Amino acid sequence: MAKKKTADKDSIWKSLQLKLGVITVILGLLTTGYNLIKRDPPPPVNLDLKASLEISYISMVNDIYALAGGDSAVRKKDAFYLDYPILTNEISDKNLQKTDQLFNDTTANNYDLFITCLMIQNKGKGDASDIELDMSKLNINQPLTVTEDPQSKNDYDSQIRAKGNAMKQIIKLPSRLSTGQGILIPLFVTYDKPNPVNKNRQWKIESKTIFLPDNIRYTEPADTARKSLTIRKMLSPVRLAEGVQGRG
Repeated sequence: MAKKKTADKDSIWKSLQLKLGVITVILGLLTTGYNLIKRDPPPPVNLDLKASLEISYISMVNDIYALAGGDSAVRKKDAFYLDYPILTNEISDKNLQKTDQLFNDTTANNYDLFITCLMIQNKGKGDASDIELDMSKLNINQPLTVTEDPQSKNDYDSQIRAKGNAMKQIIKLPSRLSTGQGILIPLFVTYDKPNPVNKNRQWKIESKTIFLPDNIRYTEPADTARKSLTIRKMLSPVRLAEGVQGRG
């Protein structure tokens, strides 16, 4: 009989231990959930560290383009875009040495050679790092004439995309952009005559490869969330200086 009472006590004690263990686990889970709910919110974004990328298009005649990223004394103080380095790609390097990428178009001998670039500038107070560009890359088999048609609101992007099959490509910038820094990314090469000489308002793309930008992504120290921006399309050319045009 004593053994039975001992066994009953052991059974009750084990049952109690099991219940206490279950209660302990439940209390632990409740405590963890409470702590997660009551966790302090992330610190506010420090606006003083925000990057602000300004994106535009610029076309430069060959002689001026060759001065970009160098230390030439010819550069004017207001020609800030010449301080920016050029990202070498299939279109061009700094000295436009990749002549094999251009068509041999004898009909454009009287035109000026322009290189159109995407210009990215950091106008904010914080660095922009891990910068990636989503591009549409087109290969054409003959020079492409683009018409500035006011009725179509000068939709160059659609005109160009209609001439070839675009392939998606991601371009990663080699370094971060600090405050005041910028970079030029060649998109295509054209033969053009600045208005009003070019009365027909047409220009010809002479590079066998064309890049059209779509989106840009980057990281900044002020916020852990990665930024993503849609890049606006090109606009009608506006004369910025002799041999330099802005396209929005």
